[in-house]
Amino acid sequence: MSVMVMLTQIALPVLLLVWLAWFPARGVFALGVQALSVAAVLFGIGLAALWTMPPFWVPYIYYGAFAVIVVCHLWQGRFMGNGLWRASAGQTLLVLFALGLGCLGGYMAYLAYQGRALPAVETVDIAPPFGPGTYLVAHGGSSAMVNVHLKTLDKAVERFRPWQGQSRALDIFRISPLGIHKSGWLPSDPARYSTFGTPVVAPCNGEIAKVVDGREDMPVPVMDREHMAGNYVAINCGRFFVILAHLRKGSVTVSAGDRVAVGDLLGEMGNSGNSSEPHLHVHAQRGLPEQAAFGGEPLALTIDGAFPIRNDRIRVAEPVVR
Repeated sequence: MSVMVMLTQIALPVLLLVWLAWFPARGVFALGVQALSVAAVLFGIGLAALWTMPPFWVPYIYYGAFAVIVVCHLWQGRFMGNGLWRASAGQTLLVLFALGLGCLGGYMAYLAYQGRALPAVETVDIAPPFGPGTYLVAHGGSSAMVNVHLKTLDKAVERFRPWQGQSRALDIFRISPLGIHKSGWLPSDPARYSTFGTPVVAPCNGEIAKVVDGREDMPVPVMDREHMAGNYVAINCGRFFVILAHLRKGSVTVSAGDRVAVGDLLGEMGNSGNSSEPHLHVHAQRGLPEQAAFGGEPLALTIDGAFPIRNDRIRVAEPVVR
């Protein structure tokens, strides 16, 4: 995974920007195709990829560099005159290859942007399920390009049916204000991730319906396929249930039947279950089937009225002490 991230989120954007800056195509139309193709790739990766490492602000550097390069070409008159297409055969092949990448990038950007729309299903609103800090949405939104959970909506796939309740779930990391969420490139110790041990609090008033604890926190990137949800708490919020999963072993502070209010401590974020690295999984569903707790009717989820999608940052302020 780290190799793929380096190729798609670092190497490819940098190479395309260097190519556009130092090897501009000759001819107005050729240069225009080259510039638009690079822009489409940058926006496609920027909107669709998960920006944790590199952090969320890196795409804005790419956008800024692209703007500077285009302005320089305009200043030098490369977009005026000089014929429509005077690129060499080799450069023409590169431009056409970039055009193919640009079409793919544009399609990715389109699908990612579609994910920003609130889906036409029942939506419930909750308070932030965590305390003060800065958090980044890893998976969230209404398209599969930005929310991997949506694949479990396919009822034709038998193995998805017990998990359909989490089809519109959110996966959330805790990050620093600068977007850093771990110490090192790919540490195996979950404690080296800032998410690990972060308090999880009740996002609604209700009653604890189910608690699972005792599952081990896995070393990164090992995942527990036998106990997919890991440690979790399910809350009956009245009209719906909220489930918070992948909690830290031994951190759960509530039991079934307990009454909780918004902000009450439930446990800590961990790395139990089918978790590639420490994060909080949260989703809302109708019902809580006894044999398949994650198999209820999936509901869309907003947090304080906002519909979180991939790469959105959620900031929870410290309470004002009077």
